[in-house]
Amino acid sequence: MARRPGPLAPAFARRMAPLAVLAGLVVGVALPWAWGRLALAERQSEAAVWARQVAEQVEAQAHLRPRLWAYDRARLSAALIPVASPPVSAHVHLQLPGRAGTIEAGPAVAGGAVTAWAAVRVEGRAAARVQVELPAGPLRARSRWVWSASAVAGLLLALTLFVLPLSTVRRGDARNLELWDALVDANAGLEARVAARTAELRALGGRLVSVQEEERARISRDLHDELGQTLTGLRLRLTAIEARLGDPVGAAAQVEQAMAAVDGAVEDVRRLAHNLRPPALDALGLATALRGHAERWAETAGLALEVDLAPVEPPADVAEVLFRVGQEALTNVARHADASRVRLVLDAADDGWRLVIEDDGRGLEQDASGGGLGLVGARERVEGLGGYLDVDSPAAGGVRLLAWVPQV
Repeated sequence: MARRPGPLAPAFARRMAPLAVLAGLVVGVALPWAWGRLALAERQSEAAVWARQVAEQVEAQAHLRPRLWAYDRARLSAALIPVASPPVSAHVHLQLPGRAGTIEAGPAVAGGAVTAWAAVRVEGRAAARVQVELPAGPLRARSRWVWSASAVAGLLLALTLFVLPLSTVRRGDARNLELWDALVDANAGLEARVAARTAELRALGGRLVSVQEEERARISRDLHDELGQTLTGLRLRLTAIEARLGDPVGAAAQVEQAMAAVDGAVEDVRRLAHNLRPPALDALGLATALRGHAERWAETAGLALEVDLAPVEPPADVAEVLFRVGQEALTNVARHADASRVRLVLDAADDGWRLVIEDDGRGLEQDASGGGLGLVGARERVEGLGGYLDVDSPAAGGVRLLAWVPQV
């Protein structure tokens, strides 16, 4: 199964933190700084307007009295009063030319001021200068309040942008882990059920094989014990009849033919009983039973036989399945392979038992049946015990059959 998924929260926090800090700085620093700059610029522009207005009034007096205007302090002071009085309440400073000195009006500005200058032009030249100082204390106090409020708002915004999404992602991570654990538990339960069902099917397959072999053994015993004895008794009776007939040629020939038929029937019964349940499989084990069957088969088929059978002793159901696979494979070689040599191998391999039958015949291309229904049944038996059966054609030619059954 795939590995457990990692949390998304750490990666999300690394990517979200710069964005949250940037948003906090914009709201907490950039916005109040911009507001302060704009407010001071506006106040500066207002001071410049008042300075220009005073300068224009002084220029008007200078136009009326070109030589004496700088010494008429009463008129000049009257020009400053509108700016120095409420609601403007600016401090106005008029610097006059030469020995005329200066004139000031309005309250002194404390706590910072915004200053602006304007030139008084007489006959095309600057003859005096007006300075207007507007109080900036309330503006600076309001600016400090804006800075404080913006800093708090920026901090709250940064925390909101960082904490709320991160908590949502963490809840998602926790939910994902819960779902993953539930999936792992469900998968483990499913695997356990599949394993249990597989074990049940294997046990059922083994039981079916065992029941089938028990039935084969019973039929084999019945054929050998009952029908075989009956045929043997019949042959004895025919022998006795032949002895009593004397020498008549016709009767003796018929009796001889009857005894030959009985002998053939006895041999068929023995062969059927052996095929159903070879006695050597129970008495001597799988390797010996396979060797005996293969040698008889090779003698009948006229093929060279090479055997390499380890003295393994698998359980009865496994031994029976491997013996039947060997029987069917050798039968297919005789029927289809057109071979001259057969090799038979039995050993223990990969925590199980392995049976290999190889021939040097035509291979699978000419024998498209691949063993026919007999090997299909053999494959089902092997797979019923949890093993596998493969049939292929090696590069050197011929057919190679491999059956493997695990130890249970």
